[in-house]
Amino acid sequence: MKPRALRWVIAAAMVAGVMSTQAAPWLGLVKTGTSSQNSDTIFLGTLTFSMDLRANTDGNPVGALEYYIVTSPADAVTYGTTPLTALNNPFVAADMTGLGQSPTAGATVNSVWAANTVWFKAGEPDYSAFSDQSIGTYQFNVSSLAMGSYVFTPVGTVLAYGSVEINTFATPGSFELIVVPEPGTWTLLACGGLMAAWRNRRRSSR
Repeated sequence: MKPRALRWVIAAAMVAGVMSTQAAPWLGLVKTGTSSQNSDTIFLGTLTFSMDLRANTDGNPVGALEYYIVTSPADAVTYGTTPLTALNNPFVAADMTGLGQSPTAGATVNSVWAANTVWFKAGEPDYSAFSDQSIGTYQFNVSSLAMGSYVFTPVGTVLAYGSVEINTFATPGSFELIVVPEPGTWTLLACGGLMAAWRNRRRSSR
Protein backbone atom coordinates (compact mmCIF):
# COMPACT_ATOMS: atom_id res chain seq x y z
CA MET A 1 0.00 0.00 0.00
CA LYS A 2 1.27 3.47 -0.90
CA PRO A 3 2.29 5.74 1.99
CA ARG A 4 -0.40 8.28 1.14
CA ALA A 5 -3.15 5.66 1.08
CA LEU A 6 -1.85 4.16 4.32
CA ARG A 7 -2.07 7.56 5.99
CA TRP A 8 -5.74 7.87 4.93
CA VAL A 9 -6.51 4.41 6.37
CA ILE A 10 -4.83 5.28 9.68
CA ALA A 11 -6.67 8.63 9.87
CA ALA A 12 -10.04 6.97 9.18
CA ALA A 13 -9.37 4.37 11.88
CA MET A 14 -8.48 7.11 14.39
CA VAL A 15 -11.68 9.06 13.62
CA ALA A 16 -13.79 5.91 13.98
CA GLY A 17 -12.10 5.14 17.29
CA VAL A 18 -12.79 8.61 18.67
CA MET A 19 -16.44 8.48 17.57
CA SER A 20 -16.99 5.10 19.24
CA THR A 21 -15.21 5.99 22.48
CA GLN A 22 -17.33 6.59 25.55
CA ALA A 23 -16.20 7.64 28.97
CA ALA A 24 -16.67 4.80 31.44
CA PRO A 25 -18.69 5.56 34.54
CA TRP A 26 -16.49 5.93 37.58
CA LEU A 27 -16.58 6.37 41.32
CA GLY A 28 -13.88 8.08 43.36
CA LEU A 29 -12.93 9.49 46.75
CA VAL A 30 -11.32 12.91 47.09
CA LYS A 31 -10.49 15.11 50.06
CA THR A 32 -13.49 17.09 51.29
CA GLY A 33 -13.61 20.60 49.88
CA THR A 34 -11.24 19.93 46.97
CA SER A 35 -11.90 19.15 43.33
CA SER A 36 -9.35 16.39 42.74
CA GLN A 37 -7.00 15.79 45.68
CA ASN A 38 -6.66 12.03 46.18
CA SER A 39 -4.10 11.92 48.98
CA ASP A 40 -3.45 13.62 52.29
CA THR A 41 -1.12 13.48 55.28
CA ILE A 42 -2.47 13.73 58.83
CA PHE A 43 -0.92 13.64 62.29
CA LEU A 44 -1.16 10.59 64.50
CA GLY A 45 -4.10 10.87 66.85
CA THR A 46 -6.38 12.87 64.54
CA LEU A 47 -9.88 11.79 65.50
CA THR A 48 -11.75 11.90 62.20
CA PHE A 49 -11.09 12.36 58.52
CA SER A 50 -13.74 13.15 55.90
CA MET A 51 -13.74 12.52 52.17
CA ASP A 52 -16.20 13.22 49.36
CA LEU A 53 -17.56 10.42 47.23
CA ARG A 54 -17.68 11.50 43.57
CA ALA A 55 -19.29 9.70 40.64
CA ASN A 56 -20.23 10.12 36.99
CA THR A 57 -21.85 8.07 34.23
CA ASP A 58 -20.96 7.38 30.62
CA GLY A 59 -23.75 9.64 29.42
CA ASN A 60 -26.51 7.03 29.60
CA PRO A 61 -29.45 7.37 32.02
CA VAL A 62 -28.87 5.44 35.24
CA GLY A 63 -31.23 2.84 36.66
CA ALA A 64 -29.47 1.87 39.86
CA LEU A 65 -26.26 2.40 41.81
CA GLU A 66 -24.52 0.12 44.29
CA TYR A 67 -21.17 0.66 45.98
CA TYR A 68 -19.02 0.20 49.04
CA ILE A 69 -15.49 1.18 50.13
CA VAL A 70 -12.56 -1.15 50.79
CA THR A 71 -9.30 -0.32 52.51
CA SER A 72 -5.74 -1.56 52.43
CA PRO A 73 -4.72 -2.82 54.93
CA ALA A 74 -8.13 -4.40 55.36
CA ASP A 75 -10.33 -3.69 58.38
CA ALA A 76 -8.02 -0.91 59.62
CA VAL A 77 -10.56 1.91 59.51
CA THR A 78 -14.11 2.38 60.78
CA TYR A 79 -16.78 4.87 59.82
CA GLY A 80 -16.90 7.99 61.96
CA THR A 81 -19.46 8.88 64.57
CA THR A 82 -21.57 10.82 62.09
CA PRO A 83 -21.08 9.25 58.65
CA LEU A 84 -23.21 11.04 56.06
CA THR A 85 -25.06 8.96 53.49
CA ALA A 86 -24.64 10.30 49.97
CA LEU A 87 -28.03 11.84 49.16
CA ASN A 88 -27.12 14.57 46.70
CA ASN A 89 -28.77 14.98 43.31
CA PRO A 90 -29.77 12.79 41.50
CA PHE A 91 -30.20 10.42 44.47
CA VAL A 92 -32.75 10.90 47.25
CA ALA A 93 -33.40 9.01 50.47
CA ALA A 94 -36.66 7.55 49.17
CA ASP A 95 -34.74 5.68 46.47
CA MET A 96 -32.60 3.65 48.88
CA THR A 97 -33.57 -0.02 48.88
CA GLY A 98 -34.24 -2.06 51.99
CA LEU A 99 -31.27 -4.28 51.08
CA GLY A 100 -28.73 -1.51 50.80
CA GLN A 101 -28.20 0.35 54.03
CA SER A 102 -26.00 3.32 54.72
CA PRO A 103 -22.95 2.57 56.88
CA THR A 104 -23.48 2.82 60.62
CA ALA A 105 -21.11 4.59 62.99
CA GLY A 106 -18.30 2.28 64.02
CA ALA A 107 -18.84 -0.19 61.16
CA THR A 108 -15.64 -1.51 59.59
CA VAL A 109 -15.06 0.20 56.25
CA ASN A 110 -13.81 -3.00 54.64
CA SER A 111 -16.91 -4.91 55.75
CA VAL A 112 -18.95 -5.10 52.53
CA TRP A 113 -22.40 -5.74 53.98
CA ALA A 114 -22.01 -3.14 56.71
CA ALA A 115 -21.11 -0.52 54.13
CA ASN A 116 -23.22 -1.52 51.13
CA THR A 117 -25.27 1.35 49.71
CA VAL A 118 -27.86 0.81 46.97
CA TRP A 119 -30.16 3.18 45.11
CA PHE A 120 -32.95 2.05 42.82
CA LYS A 121 -35.74 4.29 41.61
CA ALA A 122 -38.81 2.05 41.59
CA GLY A 123 -41.50 2.93 39.05
CA GLU A 124 -39.18 5.31 37.21
CA PRO A 125 -36.21 3.32 35.92
CA ASP A 126 -34.05 6.26 34.84
CA TYR A 127 -32.00 8.75 36.77
CA SER A 128 -30.72 11.42 34.44
CA ALA A 129 -27.11 10.96 33.34
CA PHE A 130 -24.73 13.08 35.37
CA SER A 131 -21.16 14.24 35.08
CA ASP A 132 -18.43 14.19 37.73
CA GLN A 133 -20.01 15.42 40.94
CA SER A 134 -20.00 14.86 44.67
CA ILE A 135 -22.85 12.60 45.74
CA GLY A 136 -22.01 12.72 49.43
CA THR A 137 -19.42 12.80 52.18
CA TYR A 138 -18.16 10.06 54.46
CA GLN A 139 -16.39 10.53 57.77
CA PHE A 140 -13.83 7.95 58.93
CA ASN A 141 -12.54 7.33 62.44
CA VAL A 142 -8.76 7.20 62.18
CA SER A 143 -7.90 7.75 65.84
CA SER A 144 -6.65 4.16 66.21
CA LEU A 145 -4.41 4.20 63.13
CA ALA A 146 -0.69 3.68 63.58
CA MET A 147 1.90 5.47 61.47
CA GLY A 148 1.79 4.33 57.87
CA SER A 149 -0.11 4.52 54.58
CA TYR A 150 -3.78 3.57 54.20
CA VAL A 151 -5.55 3.24 50.86
CA PHE A 152 -9.30 3.70 50.35
CA THR A 153 -10.87 2.32 47.15
CA PRO A 154 -14.54 2.63 46.16
CA VAL A 155 -16.01 -0.41 44.40
CA GLY A 156 -19.40 -0.49 42.73
CA THR A 157 -21.72 -1.11 39.82
CA VAL A 158 -24.02 1.17 37.88
CA LEU A 159 -27.04 -0.21 35.99
CA ALA A 160 -27.43 2.07 32.99
CA TYR A 161 -30.18 2.26 30.38
CA GLY A 162 -29.03 3.00 26.87
CA SER A 163 -26.28 1.59 24.69
CA VAL A 164 -24.53 0.18 27.73
CA GLU A 165 -26.63 -2.04 29.99
CA ILE A 166 -24.35 -2.80 32.94
CA ASN A 167 -21.02 -1.22 33.77
CA THR A 168 -18.63 -1.90 36.59
CA PHE A 169 -17.11 1.26 38.00
CA ALA A 170 -13.55 2.07 37.07
CA THR A 171 -11.99 4.12 39.84
CA PRO A 172 -9.83 7.00 38.58
CA GLY A 173 -7.48 6.36 41.48
CA SER A 174 -7.65 5.28 45.09
CA PHE A 175 -7.28 7.71 47.98
CA GLU A 176 -4.10 7.41 50.05
CA LEU A 177 -4.06 8.61 53.65
CA ILE A 178 -0.60 8.90 55.23
CA VAL A 179 -0.39 9.04 59.03
CA VAL A 180 2.73 10.61 60.53
CA PRO A 181 3.84 11.39 64.13
CA GLU A 182 2.65 14.63 65.70
CA PRO A 183 5.11 17.59 65.63
CA GLY A 184 5.93 17.12 69.32
CA THR A 185 6.89 13.51 68.65
CA TRP A 186 9.19 14.60 65.82
CA THR A 187 10.82 17.11 68.19
CA LEU A 188 11.43 14.43 70.82
CA LEU A 189 12.88 12.08 68.19
CA ALA A 190 15.17 14.84 66.89
CA CYS A 191 16.34 15.72 70.40
CA GLY A 192 17.00 12.06 71.14
CA GLY A 193 19.00 11.71 67.95
CA LEU A 194 21.07 14.80 68.72
CA MET A 195 21.73 13.55 72.27
CA ALA A 196 22.85 10.16 71.00
CA ALA A 197 25.14 11.79 68.45
CA TRP A 198 26.63 14.07 71.14
CA ARG A 199 27.30 11.09 73.44
CA ASN A 200 28.94 9.09 70.67
CA ARG A 201 31.15 12.02 69.76
CA ARG A 202 32.14 12.58 73.37
CA ARG A 203 33.05 8.92 73.81
CA SER A 204 35.14 8.87 70.65
CA SER A 205 37.05 11.98 71.72
CA ARG A 206 38.20 10.36 74.97
